[in-house]
Amino acid sequence: MIFRIFLCIGLVISIAAISIAFSFVIDIGFPSHHIKNNNIEGIQAQLTGAGGSILPDDENVIFDTIINDQTDNIIYNPATGAFTITRAGNYYVSWSVATDGAGPAINVTYAVTVNGLPFAAMSSPIVSGELSGEALVTVETAPAVLTLVNVTGEDVFVPLTPVQANIVILR
Repeated sequence: MIFRIFLCIGLVISIAAISIAFSFVIDIGFPSHHIKNNNIEGIQAQLTGAGGSILPDDENVIFDTIINDQTDNIIYNPATGAFTITRAGNYYVSWSVATDGAGPAINVTYAVTVNGLPFAAMSSPIVSGELSGEALVTVETAPAVLTLVNVTGEDVFVPLTPVQANIVILR
């Protein structure tokens, strides 16, 4: 009998904890917070077809695949690698690039640029591997053009991996 009472109490506590957790998830909007109707919009693109090539110094990463596009306010140009942001606001940018050496360079560096000016850079002394970075970009006057650029000072070799680069831009 006592066992059944403890079992019922434990069940009630578990249901209460799940209910609280579920209401918290609904309050913060997870996992649906990336859906356009919840005011967070974005785009994700990848580079998948450049394995074995070279990305010259001071050149944009040209993403060749749009994975998800949930916005009308970010327009991607596949010829230039430029994302044009057409609405003022705060934008979160997360990116990663696979590298396979960079000539005589002892570091690899990529930067998010806004309107052609370096905004946020990330470097690594490991020239073969993955480099990633993040930026919070405030666009006060639209349009603004955002790119991911090799600023290593040397050409960077792109490895023969299934995905060579990824970028996510959220508003």
